[in-house]
This record gives sequence, structure tokens and C-alpha cells, in this order.
Amino acid sequence: MRKLVLTALSAAAIAAPAPLLAQDAEADEPLALEDPEKPFSEMAEKMKDPERQRQMALMLRTMSEVLLDMPLAPMMEAMGEMSKDMTGKDMPDVDPDATLRSMSPQAERIPEEIEENLPRALDAMGSMAEAFEKMMPALQEMGEVMAERMKDIEVPAD
Repeated sequence: MRKLVLTALSAAAIAAPAPLLAQDAEADEPLALEDPEKPFSEMAEKMKDPERQRQMALMLRTMSEVLLDMPLAPMMEAMGEMSKDMTGKDMPDVDPDATLRSMSPQAERIPEEIEENLPRALDAMGSMAEAFEKMMPALQEMGEVMAERMKDIEVPAD
């Protein structure tokens, strides 16, 4: 049963936020960096912004609350049909009122932990983006040196 819960949680986590990832109509233009010389500055700045961190933490907390309260039966029925097609075995029946929250009471603390820990994670990612931006000239130079050295190397065909 635990495997069923984890499978259902995974499926819900993938499917539920899909509409939230949709772009606005304005996004018809190709994505472009504001400053190609500093490609990570804006991203790092946004990740380290406390207000943006708070907003993202609240949004993800809300999404996790919704996922915890989604009925599992419809997903489990669909997975059961796939399982029967693949293995020939029926999946066990699931209570129509079952949710992740009801099947895994310890999941109750997940939204709060997301809200509490996400700002710290975003801050760390912002710091990594800043560090990566500082490394970019050295990485580009390394790439050029590798390209120069490899142009004379013949790769055997399989």
C-alpha cells in the first residue's frame, strides 16, 4: 500500500502544477537574457529576494496542501488499469475518500516544512548562481582550449 501512496503522490506532483507552469500570452517572443555578459545576475537576485522567497514558499505550500487533499481513487483506478494491462494483476481497491493526508498522517507537516525551508534553499541557489557567473569566463576559456585540442583527435566509428 505504501508503494501505491508514493506512486500516487508522484503522479499528483507531476500533473497538478502543470497549469501553473503555463506561460502568459506575452511569452510569444523567444526567451533572452537581459544581459548576456551576466546571465545569472538577475536569476541570483530574484532567488535571494526575501519577498520573492516568501511568495514562492506560500505558493508551494498552497500547492502541497492541495495535493495532500486530492482524492487518490481516480488516479489509483487509472494506474490499476495500466497495471492490469502490463502485469495481468488487479490493484487493490482504494477508499474513494482517501487522500494523501488521510493515508499518511505524517505528511501533514510537509506544507509547513516547505514554507519554512524554501527561502533558505532559494538563497543557497542564488549564491550558487552568483558563483557560477564568476566561473563563466574560466569555463568558457576551458571549453575553447578543449575544442582546440580535440579538433585533431579522430574518433573511431562503431
